[in-house]
Amino acid sequence: MDLMNKNSRQQQGFTLLEAAIALVILMIIGLGIASLFTYAIHANSNANDRELSMAIAQKRMEWLRTIAFTAQTRQVAYSFPNGGLAATSGVSETVTNAGRSYVVRMVIEDLSSVPAGKPDAGSPTVKRLQVSVTPVGAITAFETVTIVTQRSTQVTGTY
Repeated sequence: MDLMNKNSRQQQGFTLLEAAIALVILMIIGLGIASLFTYAIHANSNANDRELSMAIAQKRMEWLRTIAFTAQTRQVAYSFPNGGLAATSGVSETVTNAGRSYVVRMVIEDLSSVPAGKPDAGSPTVKRLQVSVTPVGAITAFETVTIVTQRSTQVTGTY
């Protein structure tokens, strides 16, 4: 009988306190992993918004590039989809893509114009086109996609 009591004393298991501490440690690790998953879901959602914003910006820029930059169109007011290339300080509109709303901001600037004393003096010869697309409800400026290009018209003479 003495041998059996000695054997059972040497084979001790985990105490309730040790098991509770192990569970607390596992819970902390699990919460850390869960927060990583929520961060990844948020990052994927932002990446999807940036992708859709880029698609809208590219479509708008391609439309702007199809407008002939001539004496007839360079002063026609900007309006999508039937407008022209007249300078704007910023025209904003809301569009929907894949069930999400986006604010499209269009800025057209005249960078140079025909010098005084020349035919068509004061008319723009080079324009800067900027399309910025921001998801509705965006929190930071990093969520905005901006595309910038320049257009020029062929004007004869030395400027």
